[in-house]
Amino acid sequence: NDPGRGTPRQDYSRPAPPPEIRPETLPKDYVDQAEKIMGEISQQREKITTSKIRNLLSLVSDIYNVEKLRTAEKELLPDSAAKLGMMRVRTAYEAGRDSAVKNFVEQAKLLQYIKGIGLDRKAFLNFAHYMEALVAYHRYYGGKD
Repeated sequence: NDPGRGTPRQDYSRPAPPPEIRPETLPKDYVDQAEKIMGEISQQREKITTSKIRNLLSLVSDIYNVEKLRTAEKELLPDSAAKLGMMRVRTAYEAGRDSAVKNFVEQAKLLQYIKGIGLDRKAFLNFAHYMEALVAYHRYYGGKD
């Protein structure tokens, strides 16, 4: 590399890295958020199918069915925390495979909210209810299958 010649050519062809997915806390008005998001998605040309959104919900349901019974606990079980991590991976994978899923995941901030749960059991339970609200409003707004 000649220091006087500027940037080497190969650096020009590299795309910018995607922005980091930062953890976010689910807002208290998550049901209203779900209604708003699904209303907006229903107006878009490319829509997520009911089966795709239900597949994402099923990942949440597996953890929810264990955690809802543990009323006195503040943290997720280690097994639930591991499943939550795998759910994040699976959500990212499905978003990468299908642009309609990616649009849904981005608008609903699923990856940010999953990352924001950490080990907080109550935050997870609220997230599970948020996912249920997204499915319900998807159906309400005439979600296709």
